[in-house]
Amino acid sequence: MSSANAYSPLDRLLHHVAFASPKVQQALCALEEDLFASRLATACEGGREVFVTGLPRSGTTLLLEMLHVTGEFATFTYRHMPFILAPLLWERLSRLSRRAATRRERAHGDGMEVSFDSPEAFEEVVWLSYLRERYVKPDRILPLAPDLDVDAFATALRGTIRKLILLKGADRAEPPRYLSKNNANIARLGLLARLFPSATILIPFRHPLAHVGSLMTQHERFLREQTADRFSRSYMRWLGHFEFGAELRPIDFDGWIDTSRHLPGLDTGFWLAYWTAAYRHALAHRPSNAVFVDFDALLHGGAGELACLAEQVGLEHSDALIAQAAKLRAPTSRPAAATGAPSAELQAALETYERLVTEAEWRPPAPSLIKLDAV
Repeated sequence: MSSANAYSPLDRLLHHVAFASPKVQQALCALEEDLFASRLATACEGGREVFVTGLPRSGTTLLLEMLHVTGEFATFTYRHMPFILAPLLWERLSRLSRRAATRRERAHGDGMEVSFDSPEAFEEVVWLSYLRERYVKPDRILPLAPDLDVDAFATALRGTIRKLILLKGADRAEPPRYLSKNNANIARLGLLARLFPSATILIPFRHPLAHVGSLMTQHERFLREQTADRFSRSYMRWLGHFEFGAELRPIDFDGWIDTSRHLPGLDTGFWLAYWTAAYRHALAHRPSNAVFVDFDALLHGGAGELACLAEQVGLEHSDALIAQAAKLRAPTSRPAAATGAPSAELQAALETYERLVTEAEWRPPAPSLIKLDAV
């Protein structure tokens, strides 16, 4: 569960069936909506969603887990795999074989523990099921424009969110809000804001050398794992996790790949250029409901920074987030060496980092008070 290696032969068979074609997920989604039509007719439509996005290793997983612990959100968990678009149907079918939520270290080897009930980044499966041909290319991932016609996809994602809220909030007076972690959303900020105008989009960032050191470590780790286990490579591809390893397909922010002097994944220069392209793009395309989160400041600021974050996302009970300050710890990976970084790439990254810090220091009002611009 925390690693593809943890799946049993039956689990692997189910994953192969579920991801044999996008039409499998779509067909189960349609079947579920027929079977649960009466429940879905009265389900909450959602609103005030929270989307966490950024390059991987920027702190997105920790933000996801800490917000999830507050109990105010519904999100995907490992129990929703592999039938992501049919969570109501799969919950009923898998009930008799449900396994205990035993925690274990996740595949990244970074000390973070997860269980079947842990939140995870499975939303990308919905994007892939409807829009794969628009943005997944053999050697790269393309950003999606704000004005892209995505009606079928939008209906499917909103419907899936409604189902997750129904599952989580069946016995609650106030329905939960949807919480998402999806690193690829950093390449579609305007589109996300157009589809979910009442949402808050959190974009964490770290110092580029620390971030790049972590990215390089994970890339090498996943290369080793996917060489030893073919299912692991397929698993990452099915989920749309093209960030590391043999399935690495960098996002082509503003056409940076064709002008890069570096081969993907091989050196510090590549990852620094990738980092800069990503966050320059985020700065240039940031919608009004997006908030940059200085993850280094969050780690050092503790409870005070968590109180500010609680205000940003409009938590009803901020104490539930602030109480988790002890989870904020120093990263386990080593920063990339500045001496081994190409000077041009390092300088560009540091200049972009300074802009991000400045943006993060300005704290807009709570989301309910923000007047959103049309995208």
